[in-house]
Amino acid sequence: MSSPPPILDLKNVNKVYPSAGEAPVEVLRDIDLTLEAGSSTAIVGPSGSGKSTLLQIIGTLDRATSGTVRIAGQDVAGLSDDQLAELRSRMIGFVFQMHHLLPHCTALENVLVPVLANSKPGKDTVERARKLLDRVGLSHRLNHLPGQMSGGERQRTAIVRALINQPKLLLADEPTGALDRASAEALAVLLAELNREEKVTLIVVTHAPELAATMDRTLRIEDGRLLPTE
Repeated sequence: MSSPPPILDLKNVNKVYPSAGEAPVEVLRDIDLTLEAGSSTAIVGPSGSGKSTLLQIIGTLDRATSGTVRIAGQDVAGLSDDQLAELRSRMIGFVFQMHHLLPHCTALENVLVPVLANSKPGKDTVERARKLLDRVGLSHRLNHLPGQMSGGERQRTAIVRALINQPKLLLADEPTGALDRASAEALAVLLAELNREEKVTLIVVTHAPELAATMDRTLRIEDGRLLPTE
């Protein structure tokens, strides 16, 4: 029996933005990246080096100018916008620096938002949401609004929301950037634990060495090129 394809496989990926009256801007250059299911990877590098652009291409929020992006063996280049949206809802969870919770929804309701895009949440899904919120220490916040929670609690809620559909890929863009040191350290540990428990492939873009250190490996972007760290 052949082994399953890597959860993520990038070959010679480039991203170029046109610039009126000037030379095009090369943001990503010849990116090769292969990740196996359940792994965790930190991507570091200076501001403007292409980290977030790479994450958006991996998450199918943007398209590569050239090269190949495969998710679980599927080449995403030929997919329509609707097909990409379906792939994201089924395969990919996102966590951003700002939590982007809906202010008038409770923690539990916010977690269930991704499910509402497809259907009314079933009993099993609601129970999974409750269990995940309990797992991240928020069982006492189920019915609280974002404005009634701390920054760390809001970000933990956002992580549970990203996990509710049982994605294969969890993409986090500076997830600790808006948190105080203690909350950031706790969140770094939590992400590493959920990576193992949920068997989700985790990619974190970060400036925080403490967060990067909790991942299986760290890669660095410089001038649009992806390099292993020393």
